[in-house]
Amino acid sequence: MIGKAGIGTILDLLRVRSAATPAATAFQVLVQNKSWQPTNWEQFVQAAGRVGARLTDFGVRKGDHVGIMAATSLDWEYAQMGALFAGAVVAGIDPEYPADQLNHVIENLGLSVLFVQNRSVFAKIPLELRQQISVFIFFEGESQQKNEFSMINLLVEQETDTSICLPDVLPQDEAVIVFSSGTTGMPKAIIFTHEQVIMAVEAIMRVFNDLSSQTILLCWLPLSNLFQRIVNFCAIKIGASSYILSDPRDLMRYVKQVNPDVLIGVPKVLERVHSGVVDHIEGRVWPLRMLARWAIRIGYKRAAARSDRGDSFGLMNKLLWKQAENMFLRRLRMVFGSRVRYLVSGSAAMPVWLLRWFDAIGLPVYEVYGISENVIPVAVNSSGSRKLGAVGKPLLPNEIKLTMDGEILVRGPGVFKGYQDRKEESNLRFSPDGYWHTGDLGELDTAGFLSIVGRKSDVFKTSAGKWIAPVRIEERLGRIAYVEQSVVFQYESGKIVAVIVVDLEKCAQKTSAVRYSEVSLHMENMAKNKLHQILETDINAELEDLPLYQRPVYVAVTDKFFTVSGGELTVNMKVRRSIVAQRFSAYFENTVCKSDQGRAENGHVVMSGPTIFFI
Repeated sequence: MIGKAGIGTILDLLRVRSAATPAATAFQVLVQNKSWQPTNWEQFVQAAGRVGARLTDFGVRKGDHVGIMAATSLDWEYAQMGALFAGAVVAGIDPEYPADQLNHVIENLGLSVLFVQNRSVFAKIPLELRQQISVFIFFEGESQQKNEFSMINLLVEQETDTSICLPDVLPQDEAVIVFSSGTTGMPKAIIFTHEQVIMAVEAIMRVFNDLSSQTILLCWLPLSNLFQRIVNFCAIKIGASSYILSDPRDLMRYVKQVNPDVLIGVPKVLERVHSGVVDHIEGRVWPLRMLARWAIRIGYKRAAARSDRGDSFGLMNKLLWKQAENMFLRRLRMVFGSRVRYLVSGSAAMPVWLLRWFDAIGLPVYEVYGISENVIPVAVNSSGSRKLGAVGKPLLPNEIKLTMDGEILVRGPGVFKGYQDRKEESNLRFSPDGYWHTGDLGELDTAGFLSIVGRKSDVFKTSAGKWIAPVRIEERLGRIAYVEQSVVFQYESGKIVAVIVVDLEKCAQKTSAVRYSEVSLHMENMAKNKLHQILETDINAELEDLPLYQRPVYVAVTDKFFTVSGGELTVNMKVRRSIVAQRFSAYFENTVCKSDQGRAENGHVVMSGPTIFFI
């Protein structure tokens, strides 16, 4: 299907943009952490075309699979567009995949060419898998073998480039390969066509129609993830300029300098921003601390009045809010720059309390809900249609319905046709009328807003016959300032248990009795009573309004963060719950579950709430 502007493929999208605004800035890249170097649309198309010509010269043919295993960069974009010019299908491979998942992904892709960041990333690929790939192209470093090339040489204009005939790419041709999150097993390959990607771009831009060629965006999430890639395709559609950051850890260092109009993010990053701001406020002298708290309280009142809750906000409050805005709130938002209008959050549900805090400082967060198997976001919140705690209304042309047990089903042109080489398995998750079973549990209200309850595979029934959605308990635990990650699951005995990852430095700040160095070196033998008091107070405060049957009986505390490389997180930063449960079950078996609740054993302090122990 070709749209009114004649755009049926990603390449059409790029060509139309380059023809319309050839000299406008497409991307800005940070050079040696000092200055930003621009690339305009005409330059970008020409460079990507040269990469496409060289790939064709290397023997890449229409329909071949080309992988990119590297950090977010302008070279990543050149590689992707160059491969599409050559008619190839582009697979983004996260370099941080655990070894077993990385091997599985590469083995099953059947790659002709693989772009890699450098030698250290290349070394992660076993020799037997390297031998299955014809050509390697390095973003950094020089080639060493006959089948190795450097990206810098591909970008240099060659005499043969003009004589190479690139294939015709059609809307129905395959374009990109993404992977399922791998929360319950190995990632599975998902293929989308050019036509499907263009549909996603058009659907998104119908909702976020306030963005234009004057918009500045910050590209900082991994491009191996479809979320950031689709955002960049949308930038091509409207002609927006994208500043590229290769290291996500540099986000807060450069966001004010970039000064974006909209920032795309994930809940965990926004939680850290909130935590950093609160810590900064609490570290100020008493008058400034009180002023900041007052201003945010006024912000909360205004946000509540503007929401569907209908709280009154009279003339006096309006005057006070203007003072709060001028004296503090506007400067607080400057952490994201002076232009930012709103944030867009995806990948995971954002806690309602955090949404309200950002509302209070005048920076709304619009949650978006998507699944790997649908290139079009399933539901979105936007300025004209938003509900806190919901992921928005279904985004057309998606169709959504719920099963009797609350599972979300979706049907539409953006839904994939089935996992690569696993069509029979995929067919089992399609309903007879063509709806895909997402595996997510949800609720639809009378206004059409969709809320996510949790994963169907995560929900469990207690021995008392009560259903538990772990995500709701984890959200409560996540409110605690020093809790960075939490996982709730049912132990073999049927009891609800939790593993929480704490930031020890933040813990130590709550008590003068324990210095950070002491905490990190002597976690098992430190001043347990003091930390147990802190944990007891904070955990009980967050869980006290939950029914008893929803509260964890045991809580294991660790300072070892869950990571992608460690296997506890997917590349989309989602917890692999079964892996965490498997790794921590032995601690519950050997240390806690042998003791009776209500008495101390083996040096553990047992509270009236959960029994807490350190790992």
